[in-house]
Formats: sequence, structure tokens, C-alpha cells
Amino acid sequence: MTRSVAIAAVVIALLAVVVTCEVILHNAPEADPLGKRLLYLPSAEVLRLVSLGNDGLMADLLYMWSIQYYSQFDFREKFLYLDTVFNLITDLDPRYFDAYRIGAMIMSVQKHGDPNQHKEAIVRLYDKGIRAMPEKWEIAEWAAWDAYLVLQDTDQAVEWMGIAAERPGAPYVLQRLYGVWRDNIHGWTVEDSIAHWHEVLAGAETKTEINLATSHMYDSYVTLHRRSLDPMLRDYFERTRSCPESWQELVDAGWLASVPTDYLGNPYGIDTTTCTMVAHKKIRWD
Repeated sequence: MTRSVAIAAVVIALLAVVVTCEVILHNAPEADPLGKRLLYLPSAEVLRLVSLGNDGLMADLLYMWSIQYYSQFDFREKFLYLDTVFNLITDLDPRYFDAYRIGAMIMSVQKHGDPNQHKEAIVRLYDKGIRAMPEKWEIAEWAAWDAYLVLQDTDQAVEWMGIAAERPGAPYVLQRLYGVWRDNIHGWTVEDSIAHWHEVLAGAETKTEINLATSHMYDSYVTLHRRSLDPMLRDYFERTRSCPESWQELVDAGWLASVPTDYLGNPYGIDTTTCTMVAHKKIRWD
């Protein structure tokens, strides 16, 4: 009972300190557009001492204050303090998931200042959260989507999605998204792509998952096979001044041991107008 009363007293005291500071700072002159109130924020070490071991509670109070403040602040204010505030919150509670998400969101809507500075701060904040919660895939996935949709940085999105996909308990779909994004930006070798899709296919359970993984696998193998078959067709054309009607002509001429087939075992075709390999993807989706 005595301990409960003591904890309640500490909470009330902390709330009183926050309210008092807010009243004092509210009455401070507003001539400085950089936001004078934020200059009075103490360090994480000081806040830990004041909180008497209740770091999480102090982080909650500071987080609620920051939401209130940044919902009404002047957009002309500089970005520096925003970075400082959410770093302070996550110093107090490194596993504060919402602080990373909301902090990055507020940073992303800043329209004034250096966009590169904004982006660097967002990346630092998400990297901090990803390091602080190594067992959670959710923070890395959220960061990846923000990089992809908001920052429009596909390289950073791929890096974070790769981290999310590798973490324990990550949904199967993250592996597939990681592979699709890497394929789209040509961020790896075709051999790496094939190896990844083999792994994804091995973990597929539903018919849809199997078909999607197979489709991506098929495309990767087409890219691999095209590397050798298209140059062969060009060489044949240069030597004979004609494009073969079928691969069997190359087999008969001793250029190939057999008619080349795709990942599913179907023969490739030849586009005689461009003299290039043609793939006929046939995947049953029913």
C-alpha cells in the first residue's frame, strides 16, 4: 500500500512539473521562430534522474507533449528541434515503437528547410529503432514502406525490407516483396535472384503463393538464359545473314546440344524480326 502511494505521488509530481513547465514556457515570448520552448528540454540523463527510474513514464509524457506541440507549431520552425525531441524520447525508451513511427511521419511532412537533412534524420531515427528491437520485423517493414512511398528511396526501402524479411516471425509476403523490389531495381545478380526465389518457393504454402513465386522464378531464369541465347542468335545471323526459324536449326548445325527450354520445361521461341529469344510463360493459376 505504501509503495503504491509512493508511486502515485511520483506520478503526480512529474505531471505537476510538466504542467508547470508548460505554463511557464507558454508565457515565454515567441519572437524566436525556431521554437524557444524546445531549448529548455533537458538531456536524457537528467530526465532519468527526475523520473526516479520511471524512464518509460517520462518517455510517455514527453511523447504526448511532442504530439501536442507539433500539432500546432509553425511550419516555418526549423527541423533541428524535431530531430532532437524524438531522439530524446527514444533515448528514454529505445523500444517505443510509436515514437519512431510518429516521429518519422512528422519529419516527413516538413516542407521547409533542407530535404536531405529531413531524410537523413528519418533514416537515423528508423535505424535506431531497428537496432533497438532486433527481434521485431514490424519496425523494419514500416521503415521500408516509408522509404518506398514517402522518401522514394528504393535502395533504402530494399535494405530495410530485407531486414524485416529475415527476422523471426516475419510474414511470408515480406520475402516476396523483398525479391520483387530487388528485381525491379536490378539490385542483385540474376543468380542471387534465382537463389532467393528458390527459397521463397520452398516456403510457399498456398496455390497463390506458389504461383507468384514460380512466376518470379520463371522471369529470373529467362533473364539468365537470354544472356547466352540472344548473343548466339546474333552470332548465327552475322555468319549466315539469316535468322533461324527454330532452335532445331541451331541443333542441326551443331550450335546447341538440344532445343533450349524455360524453367517450366517449355521450348523457347524465336522472334525472327528481331532475332531474339521468346519466352512463352504458361503458369496454371487455377
